[in-house]
Amino acid sequence: MKTLLINGSPKGERSDTMHLTKAFLEGAKLTDVEVIDISKLNVRGCMGCYTCWTKTPGKCVIKDEMADILPKFISAKVIIWSFPLYACHFPGQMKCFMDRMLPLSMPEMDTGHESGNHPTRFDMSAIKGAYISTCGFWTARGNYDSIISLLERNGGNHADFTIFSGQGALFGEADSDPELKQLVESYLNLVRRAGEELMNGKISEETHVALCRPLLPKEIYESFANTSWDE
Repeated sequence: MKTLLINGSPKGERSDTMHLTKAFLEGAKLTDVEVIDISKLNVRGCMGCYTCWTKTPGKCVIKDEMADILPKFISAKVIIWSFPLYACHFPGQMKCFMDRMLPLSMPEMDTGHESGNHPTRFDMSAIKGAYISTCGFWTARGNYDSIISLLERNGGNHADFTIFSGQGALFGEADSDPELKQLVESYLNLVRRAGEELMNGKISEETHVALCRPLLPKEIYESFANTSWDE
């Protein structure tokens, strides 16, 4: 099954979020994966000229690497967005990348959307999608509101599964502490289970609730985080 993995971390493969993303791929048994590291791309910002809607339908007037990437979204069966949370939103380069996906939409209004929206140019309804992210706060609750709002605004945008996890720093530090490693591995097993469930239909409520639980209590994690900055 052709899978497109959009890695929005400026750290590339070294991102803490990639620990969760790789576990999800393992659980879903997705092996035909093409990784697009946004930080390595030469992609300019959208100019809002709407030429892709008028003079060259479906094609951006900007000549850069995005021209080769957009067709991959149409042919993919699974699209995974992997990114850290910076300033309570997508990393800047990732937001720029998402803006440049405008050619995949049509200019006509989607009258079935309450706030107004644009339908996709191609039938992408069969594509499964996942958004996976970690942040440095003790909880994801309240910190992903802007991203959740954007996904809802875009009609879900292939968000069949979202895992927004707090305490992201723990995933990169797990190898240095046996107890922490065991805790993190238990969580990654939940992510693997979520990947398997999604490919077989949908994520169970039990798995979803377990994924929302923080690894460490608030006081312990925040003490750990503050100490790491001091060091």
